Amino acid sequence: MRSLILSQAVGKNAPNRPADVQAIHKCLMEIGKISCYPCNGRIDDQILKSIESVQRHYMRSPDGVIAPGGITVRYLNAWEEKPVSPGVQLPGRLREAWNWVNPLLPKGSYCGSGYRSADEQRRILHKFYTTTYRVPIIGKYSQKIYDEVAANLVGNEQKVLEMVRGVGQAIAAPGKSMHQQGRAIDVGGPATIDRIQVEVIKTVARAHAELFNGVVLMERNGCVHFEIR
Repeated sequence: MRSLILSQAVGKNAPNRPADVQAIHKCLMEIGKISCYPCNGRIDDQILKSIESVQRHYMRSPDGVIAPGGITVRYLNAWEEKPVSPGVQLPGRLREAWNWVNPLLPKGSYCGSGYRSADEQRRILHKFYTTTYRVPIIGKYSQKIYDEVAANLVGNEQKVLEMVRGVGQAIAAPGKSMHQQGRAIDVGGPATIDRIQVEVIKTVARAHAELFNGVVLMERNGCVHFEIR
């Protein structure tokens, strides 16, 4: 994590003290928002454009100013590209949405799911029933009912869905998932950062309302789910 500290604001019509400008220039080079070149401490068009490029991730109308201790400093200090799990597919605008959210997410975050087929959705639903939530499902519905449904998971799929949802796990039916439509992403990571992930994604979604539909859910299985239009 970086330790960017400014004495005064940097950017459009700001004091732009040389040491502060150089600190911002160095940070922007580190995160790949600006090309590598020597900085004499003077603000220039490349730096100004890069500041706005950073702010576009979470501001609908970037102001081009980085204030000491402000949100831009906070995000720059934590800026880091997060991984996408092997096999995850992010077609079209789903990749665009992930790119806006990605570097702002807290350390430990990763993209756990994007587009998935009806068969993959069914596999996840059945795993929730037979493994992940087996104990709470039996506790709520009884061993007898659990076994009756488990005897034919595909034939009893609507009941499987109801029972999984009944113990608090949100999931769409195979064939109806936003993941299948290429319009949803699940973000993984330690449970301790779930709320930060939600806060970050909601902030980005407000800045890009033409892309995100505003749905951000903290799910029982430990992931944070968000959707695009």
